[in-house]
Amino acid sequence: MSSGQFFSNKKLSLLIFLTSISAGLVLLSNIAAGKLWDFFGIAVDGGIICFPLTYILGDLIVEHFGEKTSKSIVYFSALFNILSIFVLWGVIALPAYPGWDAQDAFATTLGFTPRIIFGSLTSFILSNIANIFIFDKLKNYSKNHPTKNKKFGKIFSKSYIARAIGSSVVAHLIDSLIFETIAFLGVLSFPEFLAQAAFAYVAGLAIEIALSPISSIISKQCGKYIAETK
Repeated sequence: MSSGQFFSNKKLSLLIFLTSISAGLVLLSNIAAGKLWDFFGIAVDGGIICFPLTYILGDLIVEHFGEKTSKSIVYFSALFNILSIFVLWGVIALPAYPGWDAQDAFATTLGFTPRIIFGSLTSFILSNIANIFIFDKLKNYSKNHPTKNKKFGKIFSKSYIARAIGSSVVAHLIDSLIFETIAFLGVLSFPEFLAQAAFAYVAGLAIEIALSPISSIISKQCGKYIAETK
């Protein structure tokens, strides 16, 4: 059965577009996480700039394509990043051309510290799977629990922003605990580690909350785009 039988052409093109961005954002986050920058005395990894966007994309995908497809994209994105890491490690291992003096800088920037990679991919998979699961359950709460807390279910079933933020509260906590522990526990002093982990959680969630009105508008436009073929 062809993919076109599962999705309309526009829906399939949108899915490919969102999948590509998702995989690219994770790779960019891994590269950016190699730099620690100073935020008023708190050591913050550079991945915080774009990693929260993976949750926004996850929300858009589960909203329009369902939980099963969303999980598959998470695994695909992780696989793409693993492939990219091995390719870059292979390139770094190649002998540098005489006179090209950027080998050390290239290796430092794109060499990927194993702890950061392992922490990033582990936290990405687990936190995004949790985000997708919770988002989907909140969206379908009223349908799955018609006799329980109708007011609670109505809020989340009707509001894209409410379920996006609700799922992210848990997902960002999982991400911060796993990534910061694997990547930086023992590398930073314990007070610095706690400050960074707390900041990563608060800042990541704040970024998503700030962008939630925009992501809601994008979600509505995606719905309209898909509906044009029906």
